[in-house]
Amino acid sequence: MAASSPRPGLLRWLAVASIRVLVSLHTGLVAFYYVAHWLGGNSLWFVDAIAYVLPWLFVPTLLLLPAALLLRRSRPVTILAAAPVALFLLTYGHLYLSRWPVSANGPAFTALTYNVLYKNENVAGVAAAIEAHDPDFFGLRELVAPMAEALGPRFAARYPYHRLEPGCGFWSRYPILEYEGFQLVEGEGDWVQQFVLDIESYEVNVLSVHPRSLLVYDLPLSELPSRLPAAFADPGRDADLRALLARLEGIEGPLVVMGDFNVTDQQSLYAPLARRLRDAHRESGWGMGFTFISGRGAGPPVWRIDYVFHSPDLVALSANVGDRGGSDHRPLIARLAFRAGE
Repeated sequence: MAASSPRPGLLRWLAVASIRVLVSLHTGLVAFYYVAHWLGGNSLWFVDAIAYVLPWLFVPTLLLLPAALLLRRSRPVTILAAAPVALFLLTYGHLYLSRWPVSANGPAFTALTYNVLYKNENVAGVAAAIEAHDPDFFGLRELVAPMAEALGPRFAARYPYHRLEPGCGFWSRYPILEYEGFQLVEGEGDWVQQFVLDIESYEVNVLSVHPRSLLVYDLPLSELPSRLPAAFADPGRDADLRALLARLEGIEGPLVVMGDFNVTDQQSLYAPLARRLRDAHRESGWGMGFTFISGRGAGPPVWRIDYVFHSPDLVALSANVGDRGGSDHRPLIARLAFRAGE
């Protein structure tokens, strides 16, 4: 006697129950993050970790909301599934809106920041990624000596002013009036390059920075083929960012701060940076503007952790990302100008 197939009514019940559970779990996780963030819980490692990947937390909505809409007569489930859409629009919706025209009355200039990856040997790719945007000045991070030596002659004619420090370099068409290289925390972390540039008779302070990255503690499961993160720690990054914020308090006049910050725009130390300075991508970019590439440079861009910040007396005319040139980061390019009335 042949086994009877499951009744359609049972299959529908199982489908409805599964969707309800998944919608509840997904929306609950998203809601947990926003409540924890609002309550100041970003100091907790798991909340900080969610903030790092927040845009991707909304991806299940693309499947769960249509599935909930197919469950006719289940309005509560549909409302629950739609809640993450509202939160996504509240958080990122402005990045997809048309920008208002901006008014500038001083010279415009293009800044580029690019983490070239310390083990990247693709000199031609890095050079092409920079040359494609013809910046007026650019800062490179994770720059090792062989890459710096190969790039130097290629850029010497167009960028006569340059400075190198361990792990970083800076090239400029504009004269360097003042320069200082230092570590944000003495004896620790990457070097900062701080300049005063003469941009058509305007003195502009420029900092190229690279706060330390997160420490990832893995689950002790050596038999698994890939790493499973068990916790994040950010003492070095946060110490660097706090030291940077303290240093910025002593700088007056037009200011540009750019680099790989190792922080997303949802993490706690982004907020004080954005209060002191303006984020060129938020001001004039479009879309998510992801700069960091997953899979050690072989996957898609997944996070926005590279920034060009500027003081309020400047305005961002445009902001976009370039080709990766063999790195696990894409360069960020911002066109800035002096705001009208300044």
